[in-house]
Parts: sequence; structure tokens; C-alpha cells
Amino acid sequence: MKALFLIQGQTQPASRYRVLMYLDGLRAAGIECEVRDYPRSIPAWIGVLRQRRTADVIFFQKKRAPRWPVERLKAGGARVIYDVDDAVMFASSRHESPDAPARMRRFESMCAASDAVTAGNRYLAGMAAQHCPRVVILPTSMDMRRYHPRGPARTAGRVVLGWIGGRKSLPFLRTLDPALALLRSRGVDVELKVVCNEFPADCPVPVVRKPWAEADEGADVASFDIGLAPLPDDPWSRGKCATKLLQCMAARVPCVASPVGAHEDIVAPGVNGFLAREPEEWAVAIGRLAADAAMRDRLGDAARETVARDYSLQTHGPRLAELLLSLRRAT
Repeated sequence: MKALFLIQGQTQPASRYRVLMYLDGLRAAGIECEVRDYPRSIPAWIGVLRQRRTADVIFFQKKRAPRWPVERLKAGGARVIYDVDDAVMFASSRHESPDAPARMRRFESMCAASDAVTAGNRYLAGMAAQHCPRVVILPTSMDMRRYHPRGPARTAGRVVLGWIGGRKSLPFLRTLDPALALLRSRGVDVELKVVCNEFPADCPVPVVRKPWAEADEGADVASFDIGLAPLPDDPWSRGKCATKLLQCMAARVPCVASPVGAHEDIVAPGVNGFLAREPEEWAVAIGRLAADAAMRDRLGDAARETVARDYSLQTHGPRLAELLLSLRRAT
């Protein structure tokens, strides 16, 4: 069978985590895979439509296509999968209101037109299930081969708090300033390592700046003693699929995270990490981990086990292959 994947772009994180890292396993399962950037012109759409009688499945990664090409693809016998790993039906946290009626209509239309929806978390799956009868939760997952476990926790020296992300997420990190100020006032010896292409100024604790590079991601998160995953609690953020959190956990780094969306599904407080909402809760959780190397090791072991079992390419690659094969054309 053949699957055509229409992605945001080869360098887009969502494309890497939702499509590109699966390709070798899918091909090993006997699925011919072709990847194209999502079409943004009539000639590009014509190129896609030419495959409506040869491709078994057209996989739309995140983008909500106009109804007319989806209908033509299905009329040619192709089956359609829509993959959603963000709350694309809402405006982002940077807007005053999450309500975005046009975005919601496009999401509903795309789900209704699809033979199946793959959703990155339970929250997104619930929204998709209102419009598509076949919804599969396919969590954003980690390739465990890329994340070597952090070594034994250090019992002395400054503790490294770590955050990895894009510049648009830096405002979420800045919400931790009050908690970091509390830690400083209590004499907790920490520094904040930020892996990004922009960096916060005037932070309450010393900042180590590390420019982001894809090839360095595994080593960067393994250099953290404690990972940080703050998020606001709003409709858009609840659709986030916890990539930053999972990267740290895959590297055996215990994390403190906001109790928002997928974070609540992944983190078992006191077992593989901690959840925190208010500055005092963040300061207490970070302080406990900073003071107890044995706890960091214990929670880090459980964190890596959680990712390997429930949020890894090795677990979910076969599930995606099974879904695609179930939609092959009848012979």
C-alpha cells in the first residue's frame, strides 16, 4: 500500500514528531511512504490530486484542507487521515479570547471529511470525536534512541533547572519568575539553563544560554538536573502534547510541570515528577528535588520508564502502521 503524507515542513517540530520519525518503521511494515509539503497553490494541489487513484491514504498533518480537494481525493478512492497535535480550533494564549469561530469551523469540517483522525492527546481526541467516528489517540512520542539517560544525580554543586522550547513559548517560562525568586530568597542554589534561540533577561536566578540545535536536543536535556514545563491553563494550551516534558523525561530528568492538558495524563506526582500551579507550589517542588539527589534519581528512572512504555516511537510506530494498513484499498 502507499501513503502520501502532507506535512507542515521538513524542519517543523510537529512534522518531525508526528510523521518523519515514523517513516523507517512504516516502510519496514511494507508501506510505501511519500512526503510532500502541504500544498499552497493550485499547481501543488493538482500534483496531490493526481495520486487519488494510486495512494491508499492521504495523511494531513495538522493543516485543515479546503473541502473540495478532500472530496476529490476520496472520490478517487483514497482514504483520508487528519492528524492534530495542537488546539488548532482555538486562538493561542497570546490572544485575549480563545474563541475563533472560523478556525473551529475548519477543524470540524476537516474531521467530518476524514476517514480517521489521529489526535495527540485525550483532550483533542474528545473534540475530534464529535465530528469523526474513528479517532485514534496517537501521543506525541519520543524516539528513545535519541535520548540517552542522564547519569546519577550529583549530590553537591549548583542544581541545573532546564527548559527547552521556541521563542513564542518564552512568556510561559517567565511565569516562573516568582517561584524562582522564592527559591533564591530561601537560599536554594540553582541556575536556569535555557535551550532556545532567544533568552530571558533579568531572571531571578543565573541563566545559562544554549542555542537550540536539533542535533543537540538529547544531550541538552540530559544536562538538566530538573526539567521545567510551565503552561497557562486555557483552551489552546490544553491541546499541547507535552513535547518539552517528554523530552526531559526520556532523558531520565525529573520534571515539574503545570497541571494542564496532557501533563496531567503523563505526570504521576511524587512518582515520576511533580505538578505545580502557584509559585509556592513550584518553589516547594523544585526545592524538594534540588535538595534530594536520591529522589531525582528515583523519579528520573520512573520518568524514563513512563516514556518508553507509553510515549515512545517504539510503542506507537506499530500502532500507526496498523491504522494505515487498515485503510488500504480493497483488492
